[in-house]
Amino acid sequence: MRNILGLIAVLAAPLLLTACLLTPGKFTSNLDIERDGTFTFTYDGEIFMAGMSSIMDMAAMADKDEFEAECYTDDYDPRECSAEEVAEQRAEWEEKAAQRAAEKARSAEMMKRMMGDLDPSDPEAVDEYVKRMAKQKGWKSVIHRGEGVFDISYEMRGNMDRNFQFPVLERTEGITPFVIAIVRNDGTVRIDAPGFATKEQSGLSGMMGFAATIGDSDKNDGDGEDRKLPAIPIPDGVFTVTTDAEILTNNTEEGPSISGDKRILSWTITPRTENAPETLLRLSQ
Repeated sequence: MRNILGLIAVLAAPLLLTACLLTPGKFTSNLDIERDGTFTFTYDGEIFMAGMSSIMDMAAMADKDEFEAECYTDDYDPRECSAEEVAEQRAEWEEKAAQRAAEKARSAEMMKRMMGDLDPSDPEAVDEYVKRMAKQKGWKSVIHRGEGVFDISYEMRGNMDRNFQFPVLERTEGITPFVIAIVRNDGTVRIDAPGFATKEQSGLSGMMGFAATIGDSDKNDGDGEDRKLPAIPIPDGVFTVTTDAEILTNNTEEGPSISGDKRILSWTITPRTENAPETLLRLSQ
């Protein structure tokens, strides 16, 4: 069991280090844009920080780096290994000891660099990260519930005379934007929400789902310790754009609704959402 957990941790690390450091959980988010470019953006709900606990906890399950022979029948049921199989597996394990140590050190350094020189395996790193968030403008409330899940209340007001992106965290790399607004020279603003598309998280979520399946089938690996595998929140909420500007394009299913002088675009985000919300608005010149 420990060898399988170690394999999952190794396979999940590249996915984590490329684009999935932060993902939304349950949330509501609204971007209100006036024709003159003034805007208010809000996000209330969960943000999951992969690597703050889950991946590192899973890696820690395999971190003892103790040899344990594993053998299976043709039907993949566990069976007792022969003396010859044990000797063969031990020799291979000892041969790859230096490689395992190097990979572990490299992954830890990459994760630390992505998180602004904070060590994700350090329990105090969570508190430090909360402090960093709270120092930044817009982060009204930041509460860590545990297991890398944060309850967030965020609000930013400004003018679309420059690009806007959420979230942006000080000294943190590898964040896929939940929402990004790109201002163009022709007076239009393109709004995309790549972080609200489930397919952006499908690789890591699938990996963790596989890990959870394994964990349910055998949560005790024989040393008396229960193995609790992490659960990753899946994006689940509503993203809304309200505006009195001209809507040039959008990929909502129903198109805009009308409330007073405002048009409303709404996307319901579920585990089945594949396409990221997007729209193009023309502001007044």
